[in-house]
Amino acid sequence: MPKRMIFTLLVNMSIGHNFHGIWRHPRARNLEFDSFDMWVDLARKAEQAKIDAFFFTDIMGVQGEFNGSRDVIFEQAMNVPVGDCTMLIPALARETNDIGFLYTSSVIQHHPFVFARMASTLDALSKGRIGWNIVTSANERAFRNLGLPGSPSHEERYAWAEEYAEVVYKLWEGSWDVDAIVNDPDRGVYADPRKVHDINHVGKWYDVEGFNLMQPSPQRVPVLAQAGGSPAGLDFAGGNAELMFLSASTPESIAAQVRTVRSKANERGRWDEDIKFLLGMMVIVGSTDEEAKRKWADLEEYRSVEAQTAYFSSLSGLDLGLYDPETPLEDLVEHLPGIRGAFGALINGWPAGRKPTVRDFLTSLPRMQTVAGSPERIAKRLVELQAAGVDGVQLMNALLPETYEDFFDHVVPVLQEQGLMQREYRPGTLREKLFDTNDPHISERHPARGYRGMFC
Repeated sequence: MPKRMIFTLLVNMSIGHNFHGIWRHPRARNLEFDSFDMWVDLARKAEQAKIDAFFFTDIMGVQGEFNGSRDVIFEQAMNVPVGDCTMLIPALARETNDIGFLYTSSVIQHHPFVFARMASTLDALSKGRIGWNIVTSANERAFRNLGLPGSPSHEERYAWAEEYAEVVYKLWEGSWDVDAIVNDPDRGVYADPRKVHDINHVGKWYDVEGFNLMQPSPQRVPVLAQAGGSPAGLDFAGGNAELMFLSASTPESIAAQVRTVRSKANERGRWDEDIKFLLGMMVIVGSTDEEAKRKWADLEEYRSVEAQTAYFSSLSGLDLGLYDPETPLEDLVEHLPGIRGAFGALINGWPAGRKPTVRDFLTSLPRMQTVAGSPERIAKRLVELQAAGVDGVQLMNALLPETYEDFFDHVVPVLQEQGLMQREYRPGTLREKLFDTNDPHISERHPARGYRGMFC
């Protein structure tokens, strides 16, 4: 029997995101990425459809190239220009009541002391609807933009992330006791000074003396998401993630990755149900499978091969346009300075008998992430993924916002009828909604919770 799945809209405050070149389509509104109107309208429609959350991605440096030139990233608006979604989220929260807002912030993007206050503020303004996608940044240009040394190894990046997380956990959970806010006008006392504490953190990357400048928000710790696909990334997810963005494609590889992360979580004293697993998917819907496939073919006419290659190059840190298209991916994956998850997903999911190549990666990955069909076919695919261990879907878009509006209008009613999608929001914070719990705070089995009361 199918159970309720999580649905988020995977978006970026930019013209081009996952489907590069589509901004040229006559029905695309991607050029309105810097307009409140388009985003507010989408948020209202998403909430009416009972979507769980927006999931904003972000970048701190654009380094994609095609055959040694970065011209294509400007010509085809490949992830640039890109806005700061934290400026947009308060407006969307003000216009909605239930939908959540997960956003990406790299450990190199803000000092943890600054970030802790920002996240607490957003969580307070939204009444507990914020989540944090923890990323480590593999982009060397991002490091240079921020005046930091060259990109460290995967292992160093995640060791850095562990300390960053430790600092913000201390600020969110440890610096203010749960009963620190007194709010007693008669005595003239708002906060009990004995219940607000300096964390005095001293580490390899950070020394932080004080307490969080913002009082505890409704969730205290925002919902924590993570998307690493490397061994170090999977280990980090097992210890920290509440939502895990899968870097797998076939039911077999999905099940294997879920088992790996849960095993690592169990080793740290966490339970299987403490982590929910989301898979990226682009849905092209038609009244019939044939109509959906025709729509997909029309959209593909606008995809820029050069920009798409540069996009994957920006993720991997290698200019894939310079490689022989028949180069086996496994010859490159261990040398990638950037994200390895998408490469590993294709390698692990490729049929036996031939090794996937650079050409396969550039042409097959978009197909592997796309389901084109009738609402019933899409529902059937979701049931198959759920059986493999998928708890939810990160819905990607081709045409913004048309891809999502088609999903709302045609697929949502079918999913709700089959019990795969909620008909109403559960009351409470984002964490309460996603995990069907009456506690807005992070699980007592999560390492963040261990800092509560530590500094008394």
